[in-house]
Amino acid sequence: MSIASLGFATPASAAVPDGHNCWYVSPDSPPSKTDSKTVNYTATVQCDGPVRRIDLTVELLYHGLVGGPGQTVNGRTEVWQNSTVTPLFGLGVANPGTLCESGHYSGRATATVQYLSGSPEFITRTTESQPVSLTCPPPDIPTPPPSGAVTVTNPGTQSMLKLDSVALQMRATGGSGSYTWSATGLPPGLAIHPSTGLISGLVRQIGSYTVTVTADGGGQGSTTFSWRVRQETCPHC
Repeated sequence: MSIASLGFATPASAAVPDGHNCWYVSPDSPPSKTDSKTVNYTATVQCDGPVRRIDLTVELLYHGLVGGPGQTVNGRTEVWQNSTVTPLFGLGVANPGTLCESGHYSGRATATVQYLSGSPEFITRTTESQPVSLTCPPPDIPTPPPSGAVTVTNPGTQSMLKLDSVALQMRATGGSGSYTWSATGLPPGLAIHPSTGLISGLVRQIGSYTVTVTADGGGQGSTTFSWRVRQETCPHC
């Protein structure tokens, strides 16, 4: 077996009793954008007869905006083996795709082909594609919430003793600035004032509670936090 000129060359000392040839398909093909935000590189090894095994690794290299030394940014390896397929079969591998950043890219493929028979048993050859300059869209900028959106400030986890007195003022921003307040999951004994957002009362039952407070006014917002009520320190005082 020999590995042909497109990326492969058989050492002069290699025995080739099975007489097959393998080659890279379009070895100079550069990476490309598979969509506006993803860069991919694909390489294929093809043979004119069966071999025992092909290991093919593809790598995508990024060379920066000015085309400096390449750095591998993604890669993938596939293994093809034990085929009885007759002439013209092959193995193609694409790297998993990389988020597009404007600049220069190239691809590198490394294939190891295992003989059915002969010596050396394996031949490994690497090829690199021509570099290409790709222009990519700027990164997505998070969309700010609508100007009418309401954000409720999270007061953090609350922890207190049974029969403690509570006065927790809830706050919000955005919307109309005037809110109607509601709450679910409050410990027994507590309530929220619908106009002021003040949670008050005496906590009457130990336990752990998940509280959601909602403010409605020119939009709606909510926040969720934990509220833990523990046994009083002196139950008989």
